[in-house]
Amino acid sequence: MRNILKYPLLFCLLLLVSSCSGSQNSKDKKIYSLQPGKECIVIPIDDNTNCYSMSMFSYMSPEGIPYLSYENEQTNELNFYRLDSCKLSHKIKIAQEGPEAIGRFIGHTVIDLDNILIFDQFKISRINRNGKILDKYNLITDTQIALCHPPTSKVYAPMIVQDSYIYLYQALMYSDKPYDGDALERYPLCIKVNMQTKQTEKLPLTYPRLWETENENGIFTCSRDYDGTNFVYSFFISNSIYVTRDNQTFKKYPCKSQYINGLPKNNYPLDIQATQNESIENASYGNIIYDKYRKVYYRFFQPACELNKQDNIADLMKTGKKFSIMILDKDFQVIGETLFPENTYIPVMFFVLEDGLYISDNNFQNPEFNENVLSFRRMELIEL
Repeated sequence: MRNILKYPLLFCLLLLVSSCSGSQNSKDKKIYSLQPGKECIVIPIDDNTNCYSMSMFSYMSPEGIPYLSYENEQTNELNFYRLDSCKLSHKIKIAQEGPEAIGRFIGHTVIDLDNILIFDQFKISRINRNGKILDKYNLITDTQIALCHPPTSKVYAPMIVQDSYIYLYQALMYSDKPYDGDALERYPLCIKVNMQTKQTEKLPLTYPRLWETENENGIFTCSRDYDGTNFVYSFFISNSIYVTRDNQTFKKYPCKSQYINGLPKNNYPLDIQATQNESIENASYGNIIYDKYRKVYYRFFQPACELNKQDNIADLMKTGKKFSIMILDKDFQVIGETLFPENTYIPVMFFVLEDGLYISDNNFQNPEFNENVLSFRRMELIEL
């Protein structure tokens, strides 16, 4: 540096070149947006099927047939719809009594059409397309029952099946004492179930430090997806995402929405009604989804909003009021964010196909709402 300072003109030229180079790199960065396309998948449903589900996933068969597996809470059934013909393929009745009884369930994963994992809090049942139980896996470790988060799509945290292992995200156990930052960093985040030995173990990875001692009612909910190499976690109160390959350590990436100032609120009132209202009004992050066809991640975000007297809280607890979707590249850098109109979509009902991300446009407040169909609009990933 001393030698450079001897030649002021050279130093100025170096600064100019550096400045121009930085400006050029910024210009070269590609920015993307998600825009509603013309294509829409509309599936007729019968009178016994609810048009809203907390757990639905797409599945591509070896023959290349796309299916939607759809939990119908009303009948305790798992419906399979073909997404190419928009017709019901078959239903699986999940028995609540008898030799094949599983009980009330929430959350599932399709390995193939004759190997389906059904989640029931303390166990996983593997069934075939006739509902016959093929195997069971108890979610119990050597020390305590594993409190696994239901593998739903409302809070997107599907069971990940790799090499005869099932990976589940673990929720925090109830405690009389609040979890401070130190306690979080001691609490295992991931459960692994060996489908051959049926042993369940907690992996070394623990929760990141999301809050400190003074925040006694910390919100720990998170979404988790897998891209074939990385497990990626989106905690609903964090401006960052957390990525791990080995389930031992995290790498943290900044992932802040342009529609938030500061941090999401992390303290909620104990009153149920007030908590529901604030969960709709307060800014928070949501699901993270991997799009393997375009090699990008989508992170959902709920900007802060205000409720009106005429708002239906029960409906908004399902759909939310406002949302945006952040777009992340393969290096987990934010390359775009799209804000969507209110009262049009249900951002927790979605799936990814080869031709794009599909989101339900059958919002209860949408003038075109139809309780007799499942309707999903394709979102086009566009370079700006």
